[in-house]
Amino acid sequence: MRNRRMLIFLGLFAFTLSLSQGAAAQLASRPAEEWSKTLEAHDRVANLKMDEIVAKLGLKPGGSVADIGAGSGLFEVPLAKAVSPSGKVYAVDIDAGFFPQIKRKADEAHVTNVQTVLGKYTDPNLPAKNIDLVFFHDVLHHIEDRAAYLKSVSGYLTPSGRVVVIDYEPGMGPHKGHPDLEVSREQLATWMKNAGLKPSEDVKMFPDRYFLVYSK
Repeated sequence: MRNRRMLIFLGLFAFTLSLSQGAAAQLASRPAEEWSKTLEAHDRVANLKMDEIVAKLGLKPGGSVADIGAGSGLFEVPLAKAVSPSGKVYAVDIDAGFFPQIKRKADEAHVTNVQTVLGKYTDPNLPAKNIDLVFFHDVLHHIEDRAAYLKSVSGYLTPSGRVVVIDYEPGMGPHKGHPDLEVSREQLATWMKNAGLKPSEDVKMFPDRYFLVYSK
């Protein structure tokens, strides 16, 4: 009996520890249902300029894209259409609660080249290492160890692969006053350099956000 109680205690301890580590690994985490209300808010969607962003990515038919922190899947259909049915879009998120929404959007748009991927806190866990473009939209600041994550991402890219990061300039986004939830250009440049990536484009599209492209 004593051994059984000890095993139960250790199991509960391990479960609690895993939850605490998970919460620490994603900053400002919330359940998928609650997040979706924010992500799908009319004013936010209206200001995203999704079609313009996707056009600027310069995607080609047959290409492969990994959308990191895909959330409710707002970008999945435009990305899928941009790479054509012969291409692939990996919708990566650490919360599988978003996946039914992503699938529904893809089904309604009759696109068949979107695949959901359950990512890890330190690695996107992609099923292929031939990714042409890794896309971070308003999500990098939620990753705790950004430097390590970007190094992991670099290992999935093709030799000509690119990483795109769109995020708020410090002090201009919804996390103003919370520096742990902001990523500056300077920080990003250092992490990208350490990941073996170099700046290739600075797209001027938003007054409050940067749109930076890095390549191998």
